[in-house]
Amino acid sequence: MGISATDLRKDLFANLERALHGEVVEISYKGSTVKLVAQTSTSKLARAKRRHALLCDPDSLVGSDGALLAEMEAEWAKDWDAM
Repeated sequence: MGISATDLRKDLFANLERALHGEVVEISYKGSTVKLVAQTSTSKLARAKRRHALLCDPDSLVGSDGALLAEMEAEWAKDWDAM
């Protein structure tokens, strides 16, 4: 069932709710029909583009400097104990 642009404007939020609940709202405007359909949403993570920012093998970063890692873990332990 279609509605006029005037009816859309009059009941805008009700028509938006109809579209959000999966109904296709057809609007007649200047002799043409426009459809209002809700777009399926995805999470931001799903829309993220993969970026190759590392210029080295990621596995080479793990454990690359044992002394630095031990120092960082000691500082983290101090911070965690202070909480």
